[in-house]
Amino acid sequence: MKLSLALASLVLSSTFAFAAPTLATINGTAVTTNDANAFLSKAAPGMSFDKLDPKMKRQVVDQLVNQALIKDQVLKSGIQNTPAFKAQYAAIKNDLAVDMWMKQQMNKISVTDKETKAFYDANSDKMKQGDKKVTYEQAKKEITQFLKLEKFKAQMNKTTDSLRSAAKVEIKL
Repeated sequence: MKLSLALASLVLSSTFAFAAPTLATINGTAVTTNDANAFLSKAAPGMSFDKLDPKMKRQVVDQLVNQALIKDQVLKSGIQNTPAFKAQYAAIKNDLAVDMWMKQQMNKISVTDKETKAFYDANSDKMKQGDKKVTYEQAKKEITQFLKLEKFKAQMNKTTDSLRSAAKVEIKL
């Protein structure tokens, strides 16, 4: 019994020891440094709440409080239950799914050093910045991105061709 109480006490104390400090509370809900860092990662990638001066910290906390209050008000308004909201949400959800799928397909594509070098060699006369020739190492990253995009386009063309051939498509212009 004593061991289980001691273990429970240890678990609880370690849980609270690692909890992010509370910066504000809104109707009993905590706004933590984790929330502030998540907000900053969207607004200013690479920025940390701890690195801000006190005035900026206060502005971030005020912004988080305002956002939470607006979010609560919006939820209370019931707008999310309207047909217009549901229609727009469905469209956004589908667009997001397509975007995520496209990114997955793009991430599957690889470009080898051999391919980038062959492209560089075949287009060396165009590898200039002003009057200066750009070295392979300087151009490699951009060539890789270009070739990846070209492969992606070709893959998407094959995919859409395949989908079109398997579907009944009627264009009525």
